[in-house]
Amino acid sequence: DITYQEFKDSLAGEDMQAYLDSLGLDASDIWTLFKMLDVDGGHAIDADEFVKGCLKLRGHAKGLDMIKLENEHRWLSKHLAQFMTRTDE
Repeated sequence: DITYQEFKDSLAGEDMQAYLDSLGLDASDIWTLFKMLDVDGGHAIDADEFVKGCLKLRGHAKGLDMIKLENEHRWLSKHLAQFMTRTDE
């Protein structure tokens, strides 16, 4: 697994920049990219999350926007469910 700091440090390398560029991914917002790749919310990215996430995000900004919306929706749903559980008690 790779942590946020390790991910950030790896983006300083030309190889990683070239890889992300080849997929059409913008790495200027490192934190957002990390969060989108960290599907399970474990604060670390495993190889499977990295590969699947990069392939899902590659291409046009529409894909990136959709993934961001999907992650925000997942977060909101989780927190709404927790809130509803607390208020029902």
